[in-house]
Amino acid sequence: MRALITGASSGIGRELAIRLAKQNYDLILVARRENKLKEIQSLFPDHDIQIFQVDLSNQEQVTQFINNIKPYTIDLLINNAGFGIVKYTSEIQDDLELNMIDLNIKTLHRLTKFAINHMTSGKIVNISSMAAYLPTPLLASYAATKYYVRAYSEAINYELKKQHKPISVLTVTPGPIETEFGKVSGMTLKGMPVEKCVTIILKGIKKNKAVITPGFAMKCLKFLIRFTPRKLLLSISYRIQNRK
Repeated sequence: MRALITGASSGIGRELAIRLAKQNYDLILVARRENKLKEIQSLFPDHDIQIFQVDLSNQEQVTQFINNIKPYTIDLLINNAGFGIVKYTSEIQDDLELNMIDLNIKTLHRLTKFAINHMTSGKIVNISSMAAYLPTPLLASYAATKYYVRAYSEAINYELKKQHKPISVLTVTPGPIETEFGKVSGMTLKGMPVEKCVTIILKGIKKNKAVITPGFAMKCLKFLIRFTPRKLLLSISYRIQNRK
């Protein structure tokens, strides 16, 4: 069995790589920080662990990466790479915001579609966010990208069932997690430990759950969002993100 994990140098991606290696998966790991990927590789000298240093927001590099992995059989794809920015949209540099859109949407889209056409069977796991369920002032573009991930993944999973293909597309919608993401984005909310989040993700993958939401509190929040007026959701979201 072989798993491909993007954003594998830290956080959820790194923990997933280590756990899957312990389950005897061979790995294809991709991130910008090659030294971090080599650290994981060194932990499992008896495994086939291929590492690729790629800026996944750069679509030319993504094209080259896809060409490089075509010879490999892939049983599990985890699209984990992504980032967000907590700031008024008017204050975010265009290049940075467009890089986020390229990474969170375009690259995930391309790798998902590649895997669907490349796999004979297997699972694709796309990491979305609880932000995908509500408009999120001060995190507007990020939330919009994660809504795309959720909507796209759920729709394609349904398509594959209708086509009777033995491939599933699973969506993960975590709330705040204790990873580097918070430091990069500017978030200050206390999050779930990454180890606990990954345990829930792996259980969801094993059960082939279409949507995996780590944590009871996040499950409750997802339920309450359905019945909360949009105007109130905007106000609450703004207050939460404005805690800086």
